[in-house]
Parts: sequence; C-alpha cells; structure tokens
Amino acid sequence: MFNSNLFKNRPTRAEIHLSNLENNISVIKNIVGSRKILGIVKANAYGHGLVEISQKLEELKLDYLGVAYIEEALWLRKKGIKIPILVLGAIDNNQISLFLQNDIDITGSSIEKLENISIAAQKLNVKARVHLKIDTGMGRIGVQWDRKEQFLKKAFSLPNIEIVGIFSHFADSYDNPSFTDLQLERFNTVLEYVKKYFSLPPLIHLANSGAISRELEESFFTMVRPGIMMYGYSLNKDIQSLLKPMMQFKTKVLYFKVLQKGSPVGYANTYITKSQERIITLPVGYADGYPRSLSNRGIILLNGKEYPVIGRICMDQCMASLGIDGEGYVGDEVELWGDRISLHDVSKRSERSMWDLLSNVTERVPRKYIK
Repeated sequence: MFNSNLFKNRPTRAEIHLSNLENNISVIKNIVGSRKILGIVKANAYGHGLVEISQKLEELKLDYLGVAYIEEALWLRKKGIKIPILVLGAIDNNQISLFLQNDIDITGSSIEKLENISIAAQKLNVKARVHLKIDTGMGRIGVQWDRKEQFLKKAFSLPNIEIVGIFSHFADSYDNPSFTDLQLERFNTVLEYVKKYFSLPPLIHLANSGAISRELEESFFTMVRPGIMMYGYSLNKDIQSLLKPMMQFKTKVLYFKVLQKGSPVGYANTYITKSQERIITLPVGYADGYPRSLSNRGIILLNGKEYPVIGRICMDQCMASLGIDGEGYVGDEVELWGDRISLHDVSKRSERSMWDLLSNVTERVPRKYIK
C-alpha cells in the first residue's frame, strides 16, 4: 500500500464533494422513511475513501456501515469509528475472534460458520452479533432459502450467539423486476418460518440501491443497504436527477504538440492523424483507473469543450486530439468524469460498469475532500 502522501501533489486527482453525500443520504431517507440505513463503504467506499466517507456517515448519524472484509472494519475501528459495522462477506474461521474483540457484526452463512462463531464466543465469554445470510437467487454465500430449516434451528439454539439480523441480496434489482419479485417472495417465505418458530430479529434487510431507486417499498423491511446511490449514481433517470455525484476525476495538460497529417499516436499506432492536429498528453492512465477500453473511444472536457481520447491509453499517460483549432495548453485543467462528462457516459463508452470504474480509481490518485 502506498503512503497516502506519496502522490498528494499529483496533477491527476479525484475531488470528493462531501456535501453531495449529505444530499444523497437525504434523497434516500425521503424514499425509505424511518427505516434504518446501512451505508456500503466496501472497496474503499467505492473509491471515495473508506475512512473519510465513514466519518462523514457517522457525522450524519447513519445507523450502520457495511464492508466486505474484516480488515476494512478493523481499520475503521482503529480510526475511531464507533457506529455498528457489518462484514457482509464470508468469514475465515481463524478471524472470528477479531470480530468479537472489536464489536463487529458477523455474517452467519452456514451451520459450520455458526458453530465456529459460537465456540469462539464461548471461549471469550462474549455474545457474537450475527446476521443470518439467506441465498434467494444470487448463488453466492448464504444458505439456500428452501434449505433453511436446519440452519435456522441451529442459529437460534447455539450459545453465545445473538441473532440481530437476517438478510439476502438482490441479483438484478434494476433490470429484472420479475426475478427481483421472486427473490422477495422467497425471502418472505423464510421470514414467515422464522416468525412462526422463533422470533424475527430487529434488523431485516434486503433492499440495495436498485430496489431503493425503484421505490420497491415491500423490500425495505427494517433496514436498507444503499451503495452506489450514496455516491450519487442510479440507473433510474428520475432518481439520478435528484442525486449529486460525489467524485470528479480530473487531471491537467502536461504536454502539447502539433502533429502533421498521417502521424501515428500511441502504442501499436492505433490512431493516425487525419490532418494537422494539436495533441495534448495527460498524466493519467490505466494504472490510475482510467480504463484502457476508452482508447480511441473516450471523451475529455477541456476549457468547456469535449475532445476525443486518441490512441491506446498507456499505463501512466493518455493523449487527446484538439483537432486543428482547439485550444489547450500546459497546465489547463481537464475533466475525465464529473460535472459535464457523466460517469454514465464513461460507463457506456468503456463498456465497464459504474461500480467497476469508481472502485478501480487507484491509490496513485490523491483524493481531495471538499466540504
């Protein structure tokens, strides 16, 4: 891991607007009402900065944070984050004691996992806070919804385990409403079983950004789990109009030259100038998270005008053509995505999802936090 100060003066940077997070949380609250909110901050808060985003969410009095790995949760505890944290992924049995010693909620995804959690909790003379994971169609972790009986009986009978939550995950809540409805039906079947033979835990959660954007209220239960929506993005156009993207990915022109007609540009000469062209070089490449698939397809914003990315995007640099009479000089600011170049457009041009693009902005790109 790079020292966070190593690249702090780079001209390439990600500006993170924290006030936009406050706006986006407000939009979510207007949709879900009084339900609790678990903010997803895994993968470095989708590239926005794990600690800084978590601190802001704690300031906004969010109820829970969700991460993928115990290491993320431990780092947040080390940085003073006090609100509850749920590790959503599968756990390594050797790490269970770390959950218990640091007040971190655990995902219980199998009988074997539950038994090991119980043993570890008894040894430490503590109660483990567990959320039961039900697979309703994702095919990832969790007990399959139609094989729930033994899993639930074990979960509610093991010593030193407190079942505080039960949850599942939608596979395609934006684009496949029929399968989403089927998953919801399956989850409700499991909840009815729990209600009949045991008692429902206080935290029942299923809705992600897609379900929240669709205002699928029957999936909200007692808590929702927004991810990309918090950061200002939705595939629902009406909701997108209310959200404010947090990240502006920017760089500066560091080199300028004029090439004559027929001149090759970049690796493998994939671009040949069509006439005399003004070419700028930008200090950003695929090792920074600017995807190589934007080669000869991307668009940058310079001095209020859009220009095409030309040639193959390099590891550390890329080029753009200003044509014959475009204006741009060394030191001028360039937007890669943000206010005018939307992440939706970059996603389409690069054939990579918005989730992929955000989470792959690397540590070489310094984050500048703007309140």
